[in-house]
Amino acid sequence: AEISDDELEAMLERRPSVREAKVADHELMVKALDNPLRRKMIKTIGVFGRKKDELKKEIGTTDAIFDFQTDFLKKGNYLKIEGDTMRLTDRGLVLLSNI
Repeated sequence: AEISDDELEAMLERRPSVREAKVADHELMVKALDNPLRRKMIKTIGVFGRKKDELKKEIGTTDAIFDFQTDFLKKGNYLKIEGDTMRLTDRGLVLLSNI
């Protein structure tokens, strides 16, 4: 059976169900915690936040890897940057509590 353009468009526009969204969210959390460097970053930022330069020094990695991991955490809405301070979002604090 061929899919019509209208059916295809409907499939593409369909929002994930609440259950699908929860599963995807859980998978993202597992992926975030799966990486030892990200776990170290989350623990180091902690409840109070950390200056970006301090964090980079404590993590001790290249700029490229640091920026990649920072972007991953920001895209997952686990991390926010306020001025030169990195802070965990509420979602990031949930990750912290699971480490």
